[in-house]
Amino acid sequence: MRLWLCEPLLLLLLPIPVWSAQATIPNLRSPEQFVQMGAAMSQSAAQDLEAQLERNPEDLAARARLLGFYYYQWMKPGAAVAKASRRRHILWLIEHHPESPLTGVTEAAIDQTGENMADPEGYTQARKLWLALMNGGSASPPALGNLAKFFQIVDNDLAEKALLKALAMQPASWEWQQRLGYLYSMGILGIATLGLNGQPTSIDPYAADGPFAAKSRKALAESTSGAMLSTAASNLWRYGTILTPSAKHKLGYMDQAIQLMQRAKVVEPTNPNWTVVLTQMESYRRQIESAPVPGK
Repeated sequence: MRLWLCEPLLLLLLPIPVWSAQATIPNLRSPEQFVQMGAAMSQSAAQDLEAQLERNPEDLAARARLLGFYYYQWMKPGAAVAKASRRRHILWLIEHHPESPLTGVTEAAIDQTGENMADPEGYTQARKLWLALMNGGSASPPALGNLAKFFQIVDNDLAEKALLKALAMQPASWEWQQRLGYLYSMGILGIATLGLNGQPTSIDPYAADGPFAAKSRKALAESTSGAMLSTAASNLWRYGTILTPSAKHKLGYMDQAIQLMQRAKVVEPTNPNWTVVLTQMESYRRQIESAPVPGK
């Protein structure tokens, strides 16, 4: 698909968020790296790490590997033990290190419903911990960001509330502006599921016409943040054209993306990136419009 030829330039032109956290994993640039290491571990290696955690519960590197081990083991039929163990590690992270980058990885999410990955009991417990944290008034912006990621599909309004609170605490941060733009674009698209890589994989047309989608369009129409508007535009371009089958719907999302980029130019007229990205979007829209219709 030709979108991928121009997408890297688009992503490079967008503002880069500054990720911050108070808890880090020693000698680890990305918690995802250790999570992936755990996916290939043996059962005996996992047992050794569990014993290690009993001696030192704060060993986040070991916990990250176990999180990966249980996440990918759970996908095997009948892995109830892995399901319970995975839940235990996620609840510990939310309670003790809600601000850690590890707590925000895709593998630390718990699905309320579904087929293979559903854990309604674990979801209920996790939700209780997250709500207590947010309502307690002591949540840091990184913790609120992890909360928002946990609920970005199942409870858009709660995710928005967390991100707005983080933005109020750090009003100059591009990170929260971008993540709100991402969340609002998810709402407009009606994203229903995420893949193992954390990328949207399906659209719910009813959600796309629902109340949060309307709220998202209103928030973006009133936004004065170029970072928020450009992020939302980028996602509507990318996922709106990948996940929708018809040219009509692709063009509809492209029109919305272009309108958002035009607004980004209005609110931040000195940013040269917006003109470049807008030119790319308009060019891609013409490609869709001129593409031959199958069967004709």
